[in-house]
Amino acid sequence: MQLAIEEVKIRAKKLLKQLRSGQSPGWITVQRTSEDWQLKHVQLLLARQLGFGDWQHAHQILSGAVHGDAKVDFGQLWYERACVTLVNHWFADYQQARQTLHTLDDHCLYPFRRQFVVAAPLYAELLGLPVLTAPEWQQTNRDLVKGYGGSGWQQLTLRRICHKLNSLG
Repeated sequence: MQLAIEEVKIRAKKLLKQLRSGQSPGWITVQRTSEDWQLKHVQLLLARQLGFGDWQHAHQILSGAVHGDAKVDFGQLWYERACVTLVNHWFADYQQARQTLHTLDDHCLYPFRRQFVVAAPLYAELLGLPVLTAPEWQQTNRDLVKGYGGSGWQQLTLRRICHKLNSLG
């Protein structure tokens, strides 16, 4: 099941319809006539808003198609500017991040591009994610790299996407 990518596709189609009717949300700074908008343009805009370089990158990651290893560029989906003030543990090495995660029972491991963050529960809250006792977190073992592509990961990713895109206004 590809809940996350399907959600973005649905939102892209709705946004395209809105743009073609001449209604442009304030967060869109690209100037086009309503007839010039195509689905690929809207998909690119949404991909970038979600922290990916382009639609192909977003599609690849959100569909769960890549092997969830430490060398994958996961983009910036699992990051929010408000999180920068939190004291979190950042790692370039996934194994070091995993070791730290195992010592901190109330933390979760998030990918950020090709790096990793082990963060306290407030981080999840700022991303619009459920509390750590939620089944989705248990299915991923609190690790969004190891749990990549699984049902828990898909549910958490869907929640994150909805939170991020809903906050755009």
